[in-house]
Amino acid sequence: LHARGSQGIKPDSYTYNTVINAWAKSGADGAARNAESILATMEKKYREGDSSLKPNTRTYTSLIDCWAKSGEPLSARKAEQILVTMQAKYEQTGDSSAKPNTHTANAVMNACAFTTKNESKSDALSIAFRVFEWLVMQRDISPDAYSYTIMLSVCSNLLPRQDRETRYSHARDLFMKCRESGHVNDFVLRKLRHTVTQEEFLSLVDYRVNSSANNLPSSWTRNARTRKSSNRKGSSKWSRK
Repeated sequence: LHARGSQGIKPDSYTYNTVINAWAKSGADGAARNAESILATMEKKYREGDSSLKPNTRTYTSLIDCWAKSGEPLSARKAEQILVTMQAKYEQTGDSSAKPNTHTANAVMNACAFTTKNESKSDALSIAFRVFEWLVMQRDISPDAYSYTIMLSVCSNLLPRQDRETRYSHARDLFMKCRESGHVNDFVLRKLRHTVTQEEFLSLVDYRVNSSANNLPSSWTRNARTRKSSNRKGSSKWSRK
């Protein structure tokens, strides 16, 4: 409509972000490439002076989500590159409008968990743990319940089922951190069950046979949220910017 002369109707960053998010949810072939083309348009117009099209955290996180669901080779590596670029720009400029947050890190780890090509799984596993450790080291954001759910999915999907020792070792370390930070919920428990044996699961929940979040110590669940959890300091809900 704007292109046809309706000056009062002009797309802004929220409009473009919505389209990128739609591509992420579409499951269509080439969705990630199309989303990248939209981002390139935003960046070009912003450089040319249109401040209403400045890409922000949601823009880049939605693009990562596109790659996570694309099924394309090396999508996890592409997702990590976007995160690294976001962080580098923030450190260089101090502009927090496109600073990566917990949602961004989760999206990269999710890209790793979605990796299905056997030849890419080792690389995706390394990326997932690298991004998780980066998130743990941040001062103003931290892993949430969804972060732990994703990382358990990473272990379940990317580590060979016959390698019980490695699966259990990683799952135990993740779950103990999750317990300590108070982020255990039923999604975390479900993924834990998928990753380890029944006996191992029972040992990790202190042999509570009927384990659900409601039956666990409050110290384990005190900060648990659903997928749309907030960051440790300040809300991370998407804005219309």
